Amino acid sequence: MTGGIARLAGVGRAAVSNWRRRHQDFPRPVGGTDASPTFDLGEVEQWLRAQGKLTLVPLRERIWQQVEQAPGGAAAALRQIGCALLLVRERPDLWRELDSGADRAPAAGLPGAFAAVLRERLGEGHPVPIEVDDASVSVPLLRGSVELGQELGPRQAYEFLMGRHLDSGARQYTVTPAELAELMAALAGPAAEVFDPACGSGGLLRAAAVGGSAVRGQEADPDLAALTALRLALHTDAPVRIHVGDSLRADALPPRTADAVLCHPPFNERNWGHDELAYDARWEYGFPPRTESELAWVQHALAHVREEGTVVLLMPPAAASRRSGRRIRADLLRRGRCAR
Repeated sequence: MTGGIARLAGVGRAAVSNWRRRHQDFPRPVGGTDASPTFDLGEVEQWLRAQGKLTLVPLRERIWQQVEQAPGGAAAALRQIGCALLLVRERPDLWRELDSGADRAPAAGLPGAFAAVLRERLGEGHPVPIEVDDASVSVPLLRGSVELGQELGPRQAYEFLMGRHLDSGARQYTVTPAELAELMAALAGPAAEVFDPACGSGGLLRAAAVGGSAVRGQEADPDLAALTALRLALHTDAPVRIHVGDSLRADALPPRTADAVLCHPPFNERNWGHDELAYDARWEYGFPPRTESELAWVQHALAHVREEGTVVLLMPPAAASRRSGRRIRADLLRRGRCAR
């Protein structure tokens, strides 16, 4: 992307667009779209160097460019990097042992090492797939990422790469602003275990883990669930458990198990399971209207918190005034289940 080239050269996007127009030998796009083309990193670096435009590229930028161009996609590359950083954090001696040979030498031992540390930190049935094909393990990329982890710290290195990934898919991901996540975690107060049934990239659980809480989440997107599990495992020493699946249709947790529930649910979701969940036991305060998925998430959260626990949800303003959900909101207030 032109933004990545701009960061490599230390210029603005407009300069890169100008180079593409003025220089016939500028590398051709290898993918993407007309509005957002992608380029081969090696070709771009070679052209910039020949033009005298390539400054000293920070390691973080170089690693991110490799992640963007990874053959299996950015999510697969970030899974591998997260596993490597977690291995370095938890078992540095094992990483050094595996990394003591040539470029291909560590690949055979990495899947087993990754599997062991993932079980230890994320439990059985965790959402992070282990690559078993040596050809899928990019040892140079992992070595560079570990070097970045040594420069920034494993957690900070992964936060940087995850931040870039989330920014690049801004239309795909809904991210809770850090300040808001911290406020919601503070409102929930101290809790032994915090649950987020729509955990996304883990922002709310990350904020809750600062206080030492064990964190548990569920996420429908398998790729995002894997990255979030790794992100949280690098962020906290407390237990981390992330489940894959649609929380409303395929609830992974038994009721009344969490000390606190934090959630930024999807807003205005019409396809939340209205038809197939009509007789679900979670609708203690009334069956949510098809147009008010937020009231389904409220009751789902209440169904999972202990009797004296706290639920903090981020809701759209319209949820407080829609006529269709008035009876449910009134019952929640009458029974003291929500703040006025």
